[in-house]
Amino acid sequence: MTIYDFKLNIKAKKVPVNIDNEIISYIQDSTLKSPHLICELFFKDTLIAQGIVLDFYKEFEILQFNENFFTQIKTFEWNGTTYTKNSYFGQKIFEIKNFKKPPLPTETKDSYINEIVSILTGYVKYLKERHSNIQLTYIPSHSKIPEEITSKLSVVNSVDMQNIVSKNSVPQSKSIKTLSLQTLNKYKIDLEQNNNNPYILIDDVIGTGSSLCEVMQTLHQHNHKINYFLIPVKDVKR
Repeated sequence: MTIYDFKLNIKAKKVPVNIDNEIISYIQDSTLKSPHLICELFFKDTLIAQGIVLDFYKEFEILQFNENFFTQIKTFEWNGTTYTKNSYFGQKIFEIKNFKKPPLPTETKDSYINEIVSILTGYVKYLKERHSNIQLTYIPSHSKIPEEITSKLSVVNSVDMQNIVSKNSVPQSKSIKTLSLQTLNKYKIDLEQNNNNPYILIDDVIGTGSSLCEVMQTLHQHNHKINYFLIPVKDVKR
């Protein structure tokens, strides 16, 4: 199994173009009623997972040069320094992850997490109606964002939360951006032999998609079901 066995189709009203990622295909559909990203993950042409991403991490625009279109991240200047512009949810994730000195106030962080939870709750309720035995899990992160979102979704929706995903002892560096360098052994996933329930996986950001691919395929191999994922933001350039 390699990263190139996977295909992630992402449908949205506005999508980036010419992104250097061979496993991700963006499909523009201006008729969509929801502003969120609608995703399907395939392994060797078999649908293994479906998901929702609330937004892209950064704001972007599509520009044309001669006959070619390309994606450019929007920027702004402040005190002589150029910064990239984050999306609505992207800014919230950015602040939680990066505001350390001084730290983001607890009440602000809680309000960000609660807003994300309130939106994802609608999708959890929808899936719960169709799978009475569905369970929640998450990809661990130093930011604790996935764990906090999952914990609150579990309480609000009365859905069982399972801590089944853990990082291997030598995790892959987050700085790796080239798809060909991504490996599929970043996580250990502990699944009970007799538990074939479908899962909803929570993460904070999709980058290259390798973490999502690895975990969702392991879940699919175990329960032979389509599993689901809910994530706040997708990195535009990865």
